[in-house]
Amino acid sequence: MKFVNGEPIARVFTNDFRKRTGFSNDKASLLIDRMRDIVMYAHERDALLIDANELGYFVVNNNSQEPEPRIIDVDCWVIDDKWPPSCPIMPSIRDWHVRQGKQWNEGTDWFAWGVVTFQVYTGIHPYKGTLIGYKRNELERRMRDNASVFTNNVRLNKAVRDFSCIPGHLLDWYVATFQSGERTIPPSPFETGVATTQVARVLHAITTATGILVFDKLLGKIGVQVIRFFPCGVALLESGKLIDVSKSRQIGIAQSRDCEIVKVQNGWLKTDLEDGNIRFFHINEVSLDEKEMTLNLNGHQLLRYGNRLFVVTDRGLTEMTLKVLGKPILSVGQTWGVMINSTRWFDGVGIQDTMGATYVIAPFSDNSCAQIRVRELDGLKPIMAKAGNRFITVIALDGNGVYQKIELTMDRGYSSYKVWQEATDSPDLNIAILPKGVCATIVNDGELDIFVPTSGTFNKIQDKYVLTDMALANWENKVVYIQNGELWSVRMSGK
Repeated sequence: MKFVNGEPIARVFTNDFRKRTGFSNDKASLLIDRMRDIVMYAHERDALLIDANELGYFVVNNNSQEPEPRIIDVDCWVIDDKWPPSCPIMPSIRDWHVRQGKQWNEGTDWFAWGVVTFQVYTGIHPYKGTLIGYKRNELERRMRDNASVFTNNVRLNKAVRDFSCIPGHLLDWYVATFQSGERTIPPSPFETGVATTQVARVLHAITTATGILVFDKLLGKIGVQVIRFFPCGVALLESGKLIDVSKSRQIGIAQSRDCEIVKVQNGWLKTDLEDGNIRFFHINEVSLDEKEMTLNLNGHQLLRYGNRLFVVTDRGLTEMTLKVLGKPILSVGQTWGVMINSTRWFDGVGIQDTMGATYVIAPFSDNSCAQIRVRELDGLKPIMAKAGNRFITVIALDGNGVYQKIELTMDRGYSSYKVWQEATDSPDLNIAILPKGVCATIVNDGELDIFVPTSGTFNKIQDKYVLTDMALANWENKVVYIQNGELWSVRMSGK
């Protein structure tokens, strides 16, 4: 089998993945249709997948190509009715209306397929959301009761993608499967037609505004869509334009949504990915002249921590430095050894799985990087992670199909940490970590949580204008967010 580079399918569920890669509803339909082909291929050859869960699919998603699924956990397949002594199955995709064991059948396979693919479209498990009469994360009881997201009065956060993105006949199938308990073969997403059932409306929590928060629009107008923001004050537009927000001027063009930009002497260092190749450019902040930096470095991936830039190479994690000595000179800085083939890279942090032992690769301070053994992450599949000053937060999927949020508060030398953990509904991680050590996050519509991990200070601010589709970031020590393609800042009144 050929090696392929891709993403766990749970990563594809997140809004962050869609923004960073341009993953659209059309690509979602193509991916889901190909996942349907996999299940049908197996059934036509008298094979049952049994436990095709959120950890069992891998997605190859090169920007220049169409997304392709790979199913990677085949040791649980049952072929030619040869049943093993036991068939473990993840609770989150299990058909709880069927007794465990040889009762698994093609219908239960399609139910599992439905649970996974529904999350590709909407970003939420079909039996989550707030529903009166059920406790949070009471998943098994909701599944037994057919109390899905299509139940009247289910409350979903704004970050959940609207169900109207699901093609008509397939939406009918999801409703019949999750809400009525029917078990049939799903239609292709490309089967044309209008849904016969009324599209469920996404309901949101309503909270009374307090007037404590002040919202200031920084960038955005008709036809201009902001898709990323860098802590140095530069916004990336959907067109590829890079905008210096403080002066409302274009400073360059990015070829890739995965580009990185940091502030350096006399301007910015732009790093771009083109057909897998990493290219470096210095942009002069006065003339805006752009000069490509030549460097003999074979890199695989970029990592930015605050205003520090790294390249993942065969040797490990290498920091890049730029100095202006009459002209800008880019050079290779310190390299920290990392097992790159067993490390996944996120926003300012890497997570390394060494034969089941998990380590966090965490740059910190101005010139340091730590490798920390984190036993609390053993056995979990990291989906999202973000690091800032003395704070690392991770969303990971456990063996029961439950998303866990793990927060690590580091000591000054990153030699030890305090940990906090709880289950969460969504794989999305929406948080701004300011250099001064303050964090702002939105977990529920109507609530902005502001906290200082090192001191334990916590403040929950209720405001009806705070919504989970506000993608938080930081501009140095200012909290900003992207919503509907516009860039805004948010602060407390009087500050």
